[in-house]
Amino acid sequence: MADIEKFHDGLDAVVDAGAMRQQLATGLAFTEGPVWIEAEQAVLFTDIPANAIRRWSATDGLATWDANAHFAIGLYLDLQGRLISCEHSTRRLTRYESDGRITVLADRLGDHVLNSTNDVCVRTSDGAIFFTDPPFGVRQEAGQLHGYQQAMEYGFCGVFKVTGNPAAPQVVTREIYRPNGLCFSPDERTLYISDSSDRHHLVYTLTMQPDDSASNPQVFAVLPQGVPDGMRVDTEGRLYVAGLDGVYVYQPDGTFLGKLLIPEMVTNVCFGGAGRHTLFATACSSLYAFELKTSGLQQP
Repeated sequence: MADIEKFHDGLDAVVDAGAMRQQLATGLAFTEGPVWIEAEQAVLFTDIPANAIRRWSATDGLATWDANAHFAIGLYLDLQGRLISCEHSTRRLTRYESDGRITVLADRLGDHVLNSTNDVCVRTSDGAIFFTDPPFGVRQEAGQLHGYQQAMEYGFCGVFKVTGNPAAPQVVTREIYRPNGLCFSPDERTLYISDSSDRHHLVYTLTMQPDDSASNPQVFAVLPQGVPDGMRVDTEGRLYVAGLDGVYVYQPDGTFLGKLLIPEMVTNVCFGGAGRHTLFATACSSLYAFELKTSGLQQP
């Protein structure tokens, strides 16, 4: 039986009817933040409770890339191919430089530390960096796999743009309750944001203004199972959303096409491989992959 659940004929343009998932690695603590490294033909992803960034490639299998990653969660590459990391334990957004140094991109909002940077994306047209800052890394609850007891200091959960000052990221919006995953549409006029809260289960669209502010979020989708998490788009603008039981695929107009089924809660996704036809998915203790007909948009 195929590992897909079709709800609309449009899914036929995304994946073969008999597509099967691959489990590339397992036995991990809690995985997140996959990003494809083209030059190495490898995926980097985080293993949050283990405080590590892992590396997987078809040649080398699974390895540890950074054994002291400050409980990193979301990852992305900037236009120069440098790794950007959302660090939970330091509550900051950082960049790994080619010489091994760590540059802090954002760690405060004025006099207040950030909540717990969660996910990040880069706008291809100009290299601008955007990130979400929910409170998930600053709480300790029954069953919580990561985080610590700490108060939120600046009083809301924001979506931000990196500026030249780590203490002054620009507020894009403060209107989403628990912003988590984010990515741009192909024309970069729309920013998708997931609200990963038990209260809402929503994916929003934000129309970007010339000054990179955004307001009046519009509901794009309501996930029927669990909460939406990380997201990416393909070259046709279809949105791939990590959910409780797989990856949910939507047309740009919001039409739900179907699911790529995964037997663990999916936390995030990225495209990679030859022609970016492989969708990699982090899912609790494992890394999975699907071979698709379409190509991912994520750059570089």
